[in-house]
Amino acid sequence: MEELLSRYGLWAVFFGTMIEGDLTLLLSGVLARAGVFDFGQAFLVGTAGGFVGDTLSYFIGARFRGRAQSLKFFQRAQPRLERLMRKFGVLSMFIVKYVYGLRTASAMFYGLAHFGFGRFAPITVASCGVWVAILTGLGFTFATGLEKLIGDIRRFQIILLLAVIILITIYAISRFERRVIEEDKEFFGDDGDKE
Repeated sequence: MEELLSRYGLWAVFFGTMIEGDLTLLLSGVLARAGVFDFGQAFLVGTAGGFVGDTLSYFIGARFRGRAQSLKFFQRAQPRLERLMRKFGVLSMFIVKYVYGLRTASAMFYGLAHFGFGRFAPITVASCGVWVAILTGLGFTFATGLEKLIGDIRRFQIILLLAVIILITIYAISRFERRVIEEDKEFFGDDGDKE
């Protein structure tokens, strides 16, 4: 992914965000820090790629309802999406960006559910913008911090940095998903709370 982003620049950010956004966005932040392109470009192109990807999924759900419902990844994601919608309503469109495997399924879900595109589009643009800003910003910030600590960024440091960021992100998302979505608890609440 790093080589693709370096070679094809913003086109790789656009298509990478459509397909597998998290890693693409983290890497685009690191590469923006390294001067391959600037942060503003990575933000705009990443947001556009996320919006186009979500819009395609939305229209697949809306147009091919029967087939979309029979897809295995959608069937696995549907109960989680329904719990998220019940608990967070429209805010779930922001949350699904950080739960692996739900971003595409959620856009299909909104298409299936006859959620009007006039409502879907602006909320999706906003949620994509926040998602891109956070992940690209993490890549950019951590690359900056590493550069200050050890000087020039080398390939090994970038890989190590991304591994740490990904592990921390996976831990936070799995904790959030387990506590808030699956167990219906407060995220920051005490494990030992009694009723």
